[in-house]
Amino acid sequence: MKNMKDRDYTHAIQIDTDKCIGCSHCMQVCPTQAIRIVEGHAGIMSERCVDCGECYRVCPVRAIYVKDDGMSVIRHDAYRVALVPSVFIGQFPSEHTASEIMEAVRLIGFDEVLEVEQAVDFMKKEYARFAGEAENVVRPVISSFCPAIVRLIQVHYPSLTGQILKIKAPHDIAALYVRKSKEKAGIDPRNIFICYVTPCAAKIVAARAPVGEKVSAIDGAIDMKEVYNLVSKILMEKKEARLSKQFANMSPDSVNWSLSGTEKQYFRGRALAIDGMDNAMEFLDRLESGRVTGVDFLEMRACDQGCAGGILCPGNRFLTVERLEQREKKLVHLTEVNKPGKNDLMDYAEELHQVSTTDPVYPRDGLLLDEDMEKALQKMDRIKKLNSYLPGFDCGACGAPTCRSLAEDIVKEKATISYCVFVQRVMEKNYNLSPDQAFHVIEKIWGKDRLKKYQLQNGKTES
Repeated sequence: MKNMKDRDYTHAIQIDTDKCIGCSHCMQVCPTQAIRIVEGHAGIMSERCVDCGECYRVCPVRAIYVKDDGMSVIRHDAYRVALVPSVFIGQFPSEHTASEIMEAVRLIGFDEVLEVEQAVDFMKKEYARFAGEAENVVRPVISSFCPAIVRLIQVHYPSLTGQILKIKAPHDIAALYVRKSKEKAGIDPRNIFICYVTPCAAKIVAARAPVGEKVSAIDGAIDMKEVYNLVSKILMEKKEARLSKQFANMSPDSVNWSLSGTEKQYFRGRALAIDGMDNAMEFLDRLESGRVTGVDFLEMRACDQGCAGGILCPGNRFLTVERLEQREKKLVHLTEVNKPGKNDLMDYAEELHQVSTTDPVYPRDGLLLDEDMEKALQKMDRIKKLNSYLPGFDCGACGAPTCRSLAEDIVKEKATISYCVFVQRVMEKNYNLSPDQAFHVIEKIWGKDRLKKYQLQNGKTES
């Protein structure tokens, strides 16, 4: 087995240490306690990070950024397809039709553009099939739609990994459809390049290193903000050359699939919709401890309002939700007035069904304290004892978010008990630590420059 220290995890969330000021805002909001402050800068513990983007939201100096593939990754020698989620269309004022926006996306460098939610009709069919074939599955079944939630369960709630729905997300199904349909049309599969316009960091990671799949059908993921800026420019330049109004060849309610509360409507039984990382964790705590029963399905989204609240969405999430709801109403009206077009994706439903499932999801083994179970139990016991010695203030002055986190870091030999400023005072009082040694520990955590202001204000020179 590969050594735990050698395991690598793919991440889109990155930290620019040249910009980072070590404010610890990111450390305090990280739901999986994946961030530490070392030498005055934030650092991410790769095995714990789920790319939810909570740290990105609160960074005051924009030192935390999302590393996507970018427009430059697009192969110009290939047949280029952009997968666009409905929330992208919801970023624009209602004066722009979906077809205008999709055509503008095509003009920035693609041969074809497909709305991801075209795959939702297939998802509904798969949910109905699952309900009829899986009567003995442990409930609640947890949606696999949000990759940040899937990774959160892997990291923080390992006992629930077996309850994650083993069906691929709509963007994966849409990508598979593109590959199958274009190959049938005579395009060499090696010359098809599929880009996903993503509203979040977690879906970038899902494209690069999917959970439950060996490889993704998507070749690249592009920050929605970048595409939004390019498309906005085209829409402004072509105001007088609008395309005719069209409606999507899919069920009207499909456009809202990524918003909180839509997916659960298509799973039989008692279903709940939960959005936001704090809400998701609070509910998963209850579920794991057995305080929630009688639920058949959990639709969970890491972001408030679902994907409309994604960290890469340039628009206001509430306005986005309103626009998508208005679009759904228009589509309902249009389908009543006109005969709706056929969803071509559904012609491939049986073929897609054969490749729509994922492998089981397992806990992240990188979180093990030791691969030797006996040693792991000894370390757990030591963490418990260390935690009892620490004050329990969870002040973060040690560079870790909680006293429990510091205890874990000590056991992993990434810190010492002298990192706690309160323990430092006791050690100084008992002559186990000199003031100079204590000062050196603080500098090791918060950096040498952090204390310059205080020294200068008090007329002191640097030590």
